[in-house]
Amino acid sequence: MKTFIIKARKGTTRWERLRSQIGSSEHFEVVAHCVINAFFISSDFRTDVEVYIILDSSEDFPRTIKLSSSEGLSLSGFHEEAVVAVVEKALKDSQGLKKNETRNVTPGVSVSGFGFEKLVEQLLETRPLYLLAPKGEDIRTITIEPNPVFILSDHLAMPKKSISGLKRHGVKTISLSKKMLFASQCVVLIHHEMDLAMA
Repeated sequence: MKTFIIKARKGTTRWERLRSQIGSSEHFEVVAHCVINAFFISSDFRTDVEVYIILDSSEDFPRTIKLSSSEGLSLSGFHEEAVVAVVEKALKDSQGLKKNETRNVTPGVSVSGFGFEKLVEQLLETRPLYLLAPKGEDIRTITIEPNPVFILSDHLAMPKKSISGLKRHGVKTISLSKKMLFASQCVVLIHHEMDLAMA
């Protein structure tokens, strides 16, 4: 299983506002492109992938949307509209969600009433976590452990406080390039490296 966490610092938890964040200063299209590149390959759909979208822009508490191909996720196509429709429905169907509650809304899609820190704590119990950063260790010089979790931010840099907390918990920092890449490009390159390792 390969898991990607996308921390969307400006991502809204209000379903009716989601579409307005495409092409705006909130740039939800960055999240959509990550999801597309996480699951789709030519004429196929990866069945060993999970994506967690952390929506931080909330009037009460963050929401974490989990998309899992192994649990029956279905996307109508490899375009922004398909991803937006799934996230929009997830938020709409989980209205009234309580803090720390998790609700399954459709096959392969669930919504949890918590954010980045709690998700990381949960995953650290059983999974190896890797934070993507230009100054991290070259991914080709290390051995990626089984069932890895890769942490990315959207168009905004990961907060320094979050980075410090991850490092304190032993999360490894890895790099794909000395240049700052789009999060969606990182997803593609991670898949490439993992596919080569499994060949």
